[in-house]
Amino acid sequence: MDAEVYSFITSLHASKYRCVLLITGAGSKALSWLLEVPGSSRTLVEATIPYSTESLSNLLGYSPKSVVSMRTAQYMAYVAFCKAKSFVTDETSVIGLSCTATIATDRNKKGKHRAHISTFSHTGVKNWILELQKDIRTRVEEEESVSLAILAAISDIVDIDVNLDINVGPSATFSDLHSDYGLSELFDRNKLLDSVYVDIGAQSQENEAIIPKAILSGSFDPIHSGHISLLKSARKFLKTDVIFELSMTNVDKPDLTIDETVLRINQIFGRFPIFVTRSDSFNKKAKLFPGCVFVVGYDTVLRIIDPRYYDENIDMMKIQLSEIRDLGCSFLVAARSVNGKLLTLNNLAVPTTFNGMFNQLPAKLFREDISSTELRSDSLNKER
Repeated sequence: MDAEVYSFITSLHASKYRCVLLITGAGSKALSWLLEVPGSSRTLVEATIPYSTESLSNLLGYSPKSVVSMRTAQYMAYVAFCKAKSFVTDETSVIGLSCTATIATDRNKKGKHRAHISTFSHTGVKNWILELQKDIRTRVEEEESVSLAILAAISDIVDIDVNLDINVGPSATFSDLHSDYGLSELFDRNKLLDSVYVDIGAQSQENEAIIPKAILSGSFDPIHSGHISLLKSARKFLKTDVIFELSMTNVDKPDLTIDETVLRINQIFGRFPIFVTRSDSFNKKAKLFPGCVFVVGYDTVLRIIDPRYYDENIDMMKIQLSEIRDLGCSFLVAARSVNGKLLTLNNLAVPTTFNGMFNQLPAKLFREDISSTELRSDSLNKER
């Protein structure tokens, strides 16, 4: 262990961070280094090496199609994060790290020598890939490169005085691997996708269509306690799962880029599933999710029944509401308290023809006392 690595680990052990590591294929030297430096019990909660395919599948709860992949690394990191949280009360100090790798062995391998590394923390998920040119170095040397990359991944997400600047060796590259969560497929004309479902467990049900019974749409910039409380209350009232939905297009705002959308998903990934669409109105959402209940706030319903949002065209408003009704969709409306007055469906001038489409979420389950703008500073601190 060189002096820079020793200095970094010493600083890490003196910090607040608590880690759980899941490592398979390579990277065990990183664990050894962490244990060699005094104070490792302050940092390391647990480390597991599920080396066989059977052991890894048992740990994850499913058999990944590809063990050495970013998706598998992400899920491993999530499992590590959840394990750490079961022992640590301060979520902001918890890190789940995973590494799944394939390196030189006693037989020729067809694929590239590489390692996928992911970290999962309260700020979201991050991914890296280490690529090693074959037949250049020994297994011991490649093992050391993978272990250095693991420590570099930790260094990247912690806030401590000592940073680690590594050299992974000749003919090797170590870089961030940004996941777009499949969002690019929404723009692929050959795919013809209308939505992308993002969930940490989605890799174990890749071929199953996810049909939501209820969704809660939002911009999630950022996600806040109001979103989470409303989702939980609606789920309790409807007695069914409620899934977040984020549209990359918006009627009165610029479209989100893939990078902007990824930043918003990172807040949610691994905690709540989410649909990402390009449906900027409820009649478009209804076509995408027929028979769905849309969970909305009082202010949203004000816009839905306001002709000004249909270019002052009342007939257009009625046409769009009729389309939503005919597709079997409805709205569950959350109450709002303004200046001590509770505003519910009874305060809304819903056209009589469409009364049956709007239902009140009981205020005892949820009411919005402050605006989303005032909630912006809230972080995702509550669990499902």
